[in-house]
Amino acid sequence: MGWITPTPAGTYRVNWRDPAGKQRAKTLRTRKEAKAFLAEVDADTVRGVYIDPHAAQRILLRKQADEWLAGRTVELTTDERTRSVLRTHVLPQWGAWPLARIKHTAVQRWVRELGQRRATATVAKCLNVLSLILASAVRSQLLAVNPCDGVTLPRARQTGERADRMLTLTRDEFRAKLLPAVPAEHRAIVCLAAGCGLRWGECAGLAWAAVDLAGAELHVRQVAVEVSGRLMLRPYPKSRAGRRTVPLPAFVVAELAARHQDGQDGAELVASTRTGTPFRRSNFRRSVWTPAVTASRLPARLRFHDLRHSYATWLVSDGVPINVVARLMGHEQITTTLNRYTHDARDYEDQQVRAVFKRLAADDLLTSEGS
Repeated sequence: MGWITPTPAGTYRVNWRDPAGKQRAKTLRTRKEAKAFLAEVDADTVRGVYIDPHAAQRILLRKQADEWLAGRTVELTTDERTRSVLRTHVLPQWGAWPLARIKHTAVQRWVRELGQRRATATVAKCLNVLSLILASAVRSQLLAVNPCDGVTLPRARQTGERADRMLTLTRDEFRAKLLPAVPAEHRAIVCLAAGCGLRWGECAGLAWAAVDLAGAELHVRQVAVEVSGRLMLRPYPKSRAGRRTVPLPAFVVAELAARHQDGQDGAELVASTRTGTPFRRSNFRRSVWTPAVTASRLPARLRFHDLRHSYATWLVSDGVPINVVARLMGHEQITTTLNRYTHDARDYEDQQVRAVFKRLAADDLLTSEGS
């Protein structure tokens, strides 16, 4: 229990001991405010949710971020992305703020203003990083609540923002326009993205040992990643679902077989530089991808990742069950496949409804006499 003493200045000093036994004090203007504050301190201490009222005023978000980063156990690529978001967006805004000064309304205003300049996905990443840091402050009993709780993100600009991110090629556009524009020695990696839906790192890290040309399938086991400018092969994919077996279409088998026979059987990787190392994404984009897109006369904003997007869309259009598409894509959640690669879940549902009606219309029971 604490106690209250008047001061010569006419204010009231609240005295108490924190759960660690350390003497604490706070001065308030009136006895009523002092009594209310002391009652709150005593109640929080009994409930085990005591928060030091001074600590959050002293500790800056930058310091809390450093402690949070030091205690994390994540992949190097994840850590690099997080630090990039911190450097670029979070610390310039909040780094010098004491934890106690960061309020829900201020965070909501920041998110709204950031959404006017950045894509919704970028805003979501920034808010997530800030929320994780402040959540660590709550767990450390520096804050009572997380100011990020309940903050709403701006709505994605579906007609502009999302359309600018993803393009879908038709099979004819891929085979007749893009593929012929790619130099023969680089067609294998492009075919892997469009014909198997592999991510860039999965394409760049694919080893011949994981390819079964006779069985027309490949096994995603190893990926190429770049961390702080250093390129390495990681012996496991992005997630547990990323470790998968993918069938090889005939055109991919033909392309891989030709490359394998063309003096490549001694190489470890299916697609590699002349020294046998994985391609750097930036180098491939500059020297191979951009010139090929230009020569094909396809939209200049076409990205390598759009081949993976096209692959998923082709499968859905062919009526492949969405759970199968998700497995082939290496997604842990079916909603990821629906929302990210098939534009709208309703597109898939409408296709399934049309397919059902088509089967019913062809059913003998419906077309026979007397039905």
